[in-house]
Amino acid sequence: MKFNTSALIWTFLWSLFMGVTAIAIGFGALFPSMNLISKPFVCPNGKMDHVDQVYNPYPGTTITTITWYCIDSRGGKTELGIFPMSLYAGLIYGVLLFLVIIVGMAILGRYGRSRSGIGDTGESVSVEKAEKFRRQTEQFREQRLAQIENKSESSRDALEKMKELKRLREANLISEAEYQSKRAEILKEL
Repeated sequence: MKFNTSALIWTFLWSLFMGVTAIAIGFGALFPSMNLISKPFVCPNGKMDHVDQVYNPYPGTTITTITWYCIDSRGGKTELGIFPMSLYAGLIYGVLLFLVIIVGMAILGRYGRSRSGIGDTGESVSVEKAEKFRRQTEQFREQRLAQIENKSESSRDALEKMKELKRLREANLISEAEYQSKRAEILKEL
């Protein structure tokens, strides 16, 4: 399967961005344990844990904050910032998201090829359909040009008839009523 390099790069960058913002920060706020994936990077020699703090500053208002800590082997707690933890977790999730997208594109690509008639050789049965469509388009174009040519001939004939009719009227060989009647007939033929 062929991939467009530019599209792959943009998909990879988008996946990293979504991994950090949507997955690590967004879903990480809903499911804090998801961010434990960043432990080897932000807390390599200790245990990573979080504490939920719930506040009610005003009646009917509840605020929940999550604070992450790295607990070393002696029991010392070091508060972790949200950005390094989210960045590491997000990059991991972004790479995983990118791999899921690539696998999905490969599966859909194979499925799409099998549905469109592309065989193992990579040539498509639709080449015949494209040739047939090209021939039909050419025939339609030729027919349309012939119709336009016929209309232009009938327009030229009508123009000649109108000129002759005008000369007859100017020479007073026909009445105004006859002129108007014949003129309407010529216009209807167009």
